[in-house]
Amino acid sequence: MKPEEHAARLIDEYCISNPKELNVEEIAYAENLFIKDAPLNNFLGMINYKESHGIITLNTNITDKGQRIFTITHEMGHFFNERNKPEWLRGCKVDDLSSFKSAKRNEDNANVFAAELLMHRPWFNDFTSKRDINFELIKEAAGYFSVSLSAAAMRYINIGKYPAAVIYSKDGFVKWSAFHDYFPFKFLLKGFAVPKESAASDFFKGNTMQTCSDLVPAKSWFPSDYKCKESTYLYEQNVAMPNYNAVLTLLWESEYT
Repeated sequence: MKPEEHAARLIDEYCISNPKELNVEEIAYAENLFIKDAPLNNFLGMINYKESHGIITLNTNITDKGQRIFTITHEMGHFFNERNKPEWLRGCKVDDLSSFKSAKRNEDNANVFAAELLMHRPWFNDFTSKRDINFELIKEAAGYFSVSLSAAAMRYINIGKYPAAVIYSKDGFVKWSAFHDYFPFKFLLKGFAVPKESAASDFFKGNTMQTCSDLVPAKSWFPSDYKCKESTYLYEQNVAMPNYNAVLTLLWESEYT
């Protein structure tokens, strides 16, 4: 069974009709998964499990409600996706919870499970499909589904209506990025310096960052993408994350191609 099928089965089994009825901690306990908080040096969350039960441990440093819920659900994903395998212990870092296309298939699958359980495809499409893409929509989705801003953005990138890209930059360099299947450009390496044309660069320079959407040359973000023309512009919008010295950037196509 695929990760999203495991999640959809739980939604059906517990007769959950909308995200406001969803309580992942109650489902975890009903499925014999005990949740505790403890200091974890290198991980956001861990799960120690056997075929029929397990213990989820959350890092006591987690203070954001959305991050806590996503971490619990991610660890639940390991249990439902892998409980018939001989491995019985998983420790998950920040990067493991932000990727859907990494070299760690088990982590990606746990994220797919979590995204489907928390932002069930029919619910998410109903909430977003009639709206234009921008960070206002992503923020509203994050609040409605009780997830972090980055989790909501990633969900939109994977199943949303408009081709878009999301980029997470820390200390002035790209940490990770994700692209809608139909977004025209995808060649952006980890470690790429935030371009000076981007409003995100103002944040890393210590200046006031513009938060409304604006046009940016596509070449500034994708200089090595052979499909990217000098005349092509993208819409860009940014949200600062000062506690992490980071910026979340949303890009989507403009009429200037």
